Formats: sequence, C-alpha cells, structure tokens
Amino acid sequence: MPYRAGDESFVHQLPRPLDEVGDSEPSWSDRCYFNVHAPDGSLLVVTGYGNNPNAQRAHGYAKAACADGRHWDLDAARRCVDDREDLFAGPMRWTCVEPLQRWTLELGPNPSGMQYELHYESRAPMWELLPITIRKRGRTIVDMYHIKQPGRYTGWVELDGERISVDGFHGGRDRTFGIRVADQVDFWLWFEAGFGDRAIEAWVWESADGDVWYVDGGITFEDGTRSKRFVRFEHEIEFDGGRKRPLHADIVFTDEDGTRYEVTAHAQHPHVGVHYGIPGSRSRREGAIVHTVWDSSDPAQLDEIEAATVSSDQLMRFEMGGMTGYGIFELLVQGDRYPRYPNW
Repeated sequence: MPYRAGDESFVHQLPRPLDEVGDSEPSWSDRCYFNVHAPDGSLLVVTGYGNNPNAQRAHGYAKAACADGRHWDLDAARRCVDDREDLFAGPMRWTCVEPLQRWTLELGPNPSGMQYELHYESRAPMWELLPITIRKRGRTIVDMYHIKQPGRYTGWVELDGERISVDGFHGGRDRTFGIRVADQVDFWLWFEAGFGDRAIEAWVWESADGDVWYVDGGITFEDGTRSKRFVRFEHEIEFDGGRKRPLHADIVFTDEDGTRYEVTAHAQHPHVGVHYGIPGSRSRREGAIVHTVWDSSDPAQLDEIEAATVSSDQLMRFEMGGMTGYGIFELLVQGDRYPRYPNW
C-alpha cells in the first residue's frame, strides 16, 4: 500500500505505512455506528460505516423503522485502497466535525425513499471499554477496541417524501477497530440506555453454553463523571412468541464495588427495531446500492426478514430507580448459537 500524506505525521505504530494494519485477518475493520430515536419511541434511525483494509473494501448502511411497521434498509460498498479517511459509500457520508464531540451524517437522494441530514453532538463522556480479546478453538475471533458515547441530534430524516425533524432526539454512537469474526461469535447483548442526565453503556459476550467471554460497561453522566465499571451483566429476555424480537427483559448490572443496578426493558413499539443480514426477495440492487423497503406488520414479510437476521437493534423503553429512558437492546447470535434463547 502507498505512502500517503498521513504518513508525514509522526504517529506510526508499525514499521509499515498507515494504510497497513497489524494483522492479516480479513475481518480487521475500522467502524463507526450511530443511532437516533424519537422521544416517544416511535422512530429509530441507525447508520454505520466500516473500512476493511485487508480486503480493500468499505461498506456503509442506513436503516429506519417506524411504529406502524414500515422499514427502510440501504447498503452500499466500494473499493477502498488509499482513501480510508474519506468516509463515504454510495449516497452516504459520515463526517467527524469535532473529534469526540460532533459528527454530521448524510444520506442523499437514492432509490430507497429514505434521506437524512443528522447532526450528532455528544452529551456525556465516552465509555471506553476494556480491550476485547476472545479466542475460540485455538483461534482469535475478537481482538478489538470499542468506545460508546450518548448524544443528542438535530437535523431531519425524510421517509417516502415525509420530512421529520429530529431536533431534540437522543441516541448514541460507537467506534470499533480491530478483529471481529462475527460469524464465529455465539452470543452478545450490546446495551445502551439513556436516562435524563446519564446513559448506561454496556456489552456482554457469552459462549453457547453460557460461559461469559467478556463483560464491561458503566454509567456516563452529563456532568463529566462516570460510574464504577460493571463486572457482571445478568439478563432474562422474553420474546414475541416464536419471533426473534425481544418484548421484555430484566437486566442486572453489578459494578466492581458490588453495587447492583436493576433495569427493566420493554418494547413499547415492537416494530421499532432494525435487522442485520436481511437481503432477500424484497431487496433491489441498483448499481452499487442494495435497498429493501418492507413492512413488519405483514407476518410473511417479517418471517422472511427474520429468517435472514443475524443480529437486531430493538428500541426499548427502560426503567431504573424511578427513571425512564430509551435506548438500544442489540442481540447477535451466530457461531454455535445460544440455546438459552431458542428463538435465535
């Protein structure tokens, strides 16, 4: 890979140009993710982008879900060799305006019927998770760095010609870089819940037999402080009949001092969730763009989407200590599966 302008900065960590990463694993990626949701839980928009330097590819996506069951999904990929710092894919662009504080997220005209201009501003310090390293059957399947940070949004989203202001909406973001062989991961629950002046940010990874591979998280406050670090993450999830989407969960976090935080989660609007791995008969390819418009209130359409779903972000209403908030309850089940929750 070429020596570039960025290589003139004295920030090298390997005896290689900055375009090269420290492992040849194809899954090595550099990613960002954002979610924004309505205060009443009726709308969720998520978007993400990632570079895979070893594959010389970049991929981006945007998704929206409404309480009435309407969903929009858009994916785009491109060749990415010497422009990793330019974050775009198809009609989507992600711009860091002020590091650690502000981003602009754009989706221009495209065949899906979804567009947006979203402005993220952090509302509390990031939660910097401990390094995540997991080995399975003698192979490193995860070796990565991850941060999570709550935020507030301004801007708009347009869905089939209806423009909706997101001013005052909350949500969050993350950043990940390193190895993640996702199809070998048995189970994870990625958790983000915003309450007034604080947000819980947490993640637990488990094996098929329930052994905890990794857990971390905590509470980050708008006054700049953070809680003690979580060392235990217990969960009991109820699903929508035989479907993959969760309807209710009881969560207990325990920090390093032994303090317990009991949280309940409820899917106030079950249709407000997004799915990953969904291309199927309803998907359309137009150039480098694949888009899917579907309706989860139609059981046949939901059956088709769930059959291909490998992970999902469900927008939930959370209760903790008399406080109410909203956030993301993300489940992933692949690898050797997770028998405790047979819906997956």
